[in-house]
Formats: sequence, C-alpha cells, structure tokens
Amino acid sequence: MANNSSLSKRAALRQQQELEERNKRNRRILGAGIGLAVVTVVVVLAIVIVQALTSRVEVTAEQQTPPNATANHGILYNGVEPSDDVPHLVVWEDFQCPWCKVYEDTYGSTFHQLAADGKITIEVRTATFLDGTSGDDSHRAALAAAAADAVGKFAEYHDVVYANQPEEGVGFTDEQLRVDFAEQAGITGDDLTKFQELFDTRAFETWVTEAAERFTTDQIGSTPTYLVAGTKLEFTDDAGNALIQPTEESFMAAVNEAWEAGDRNNDF
Repeated sequence: MANNSSLSKRAALRQQQELEERNKRNRRILGAGIGLAVVTVVVVLAIVIVQALTSRVEVTAEQQTPPNATANHGILYNGVEPSDDVPHLVVWEDFQCPWCKVYEDTYGSTFHQLAADGKITIEVRTATFLDGTSGDDSHRAALAAAAADAVGKFAEYHDVVYANQPEEGVGFTDEQLRVDFAEQAGITGDDLTKFQELFDTRAFETWVTEAAERFTTDQIGSTPTYLVAGTKLEFTDDAGNALIQPTEESFMAAVNEAWEAGDRNNDF
C-alpha cells in the first residue's frame, strides 16, 4: 500500500499537471503569436511601475547585498557555491505564485535532498511581478528572504513562506513576514532583532529590485522556472503528461540531460 507521502506527492503532481494544462489552453486561446507569459509580464510590470512611483515605502538603510548572493542576483541555497563537477539548478520564483508552491510541494524535497547529497547546487532568484495583485507583497517577501539570508536562515525562511502562502491576491502581512515566519524559521534573539531591522529599513531594496529587473531582461516570462546550464526544465508535455516525476532518479536524469546539452555551464 502506498504511504501518505507518496499519495500526497501524486496528488500535488496531479494538481500541477491540471494547472499546466489550463495554462496551455489559455495560451492557445490568446493566439496571434503573442505569448501569454510575455503579455502577463508587460501588463503587470506597468502596474508595478505605477505603484513604485506612488506608494513605495521609504528606504532608510544603507543598501546591502545578501551574504550568499550570486553575481546573477540569486541566493545560494544553504550557501553552497556552484562547482564544475555537479549541475547548478537556478530556480526563478515569486513568493506569491501558487504554481511555485505546487512545484515546491511536489519536487522540493527531491531537489533539496539532491543538494544535501552534493549531487546539485541550487540558487533561488526572486521575481516580484505578482505585486500587481496585492500591493508589494512579493517584493516585501523577497526583502524578508534576503534579510533571513543575512542571519543564516534563508533556506528555512524560504520554506516557511511557501508553507504559509495565502490565496493569490490576499498577500502577506508585515506581522507574518517579520515575526511569525521568522520565528517558525528559527530566527531568535539577536538574530531576530537584526532580521527585523534589515526588513523594516528595506536594507536589500536595491538588490531585490535589480533581481526583478533581471527577470524581465532575461525574458524568463513565468514562475516557477527551473534552469540548468541555461536550459529550462520541462515538467510536462503538451498533453499535460508528466515528463519529470517527483523522484531523485527522474529529476536527476532531467538535470543531467540539460547540463550536458548546455556544455556543463554553471554560470548563467
């Protein structure tokens, strides 16, 4: 009999496949050669720009860069640097993106274990294009995640945010981001004081903004996007059938194929 973990993974995978198929139908309906992701990013970007001009909270701290930041505006998962002998996985995500949570719930434990075993390294890059639905919640969550990296708790904070992701459009409260999630991630004492000060003064404002700009200039288009050697991993085919199963063997096979196709390039 299948255990509860296997059942929950299959249920999450089915949900992901349904969402993928719904998105493919939407793209066909739009037609006329215009990609849905491009349209979405352009429209939402316009909303974000307007909000940035009218309602951005004052930045009061000297701007900083997260200690485990990469030159490409990501944060290394558990601070492990890429190496030439294992594939480097880049994950583009928006903390408000419901699909990101589906993928995290389905595949997260798999590639986190692969990273723990030294078979891959992981870098998370944050987009904030969903801010158009609920103020600047994606941006503030990215600021908080960067602040968590400053106290050595990025991976833990990242996972807590997704575990508590609200319905799309509801957004995060400051109480959740600066108190509740921090405590759940194990940020306490002087580290909590430092974390909250970095968050309150928006010490990583410039860095988070530049990461979001890279999402646009690199034409990523949607979240979540998983890249290896600059190649996007495809999790389903056009019919919605799973190409990558939530197992270490299946995921690693897809990663290795992309890595070899991209000449083992870990700098992208």
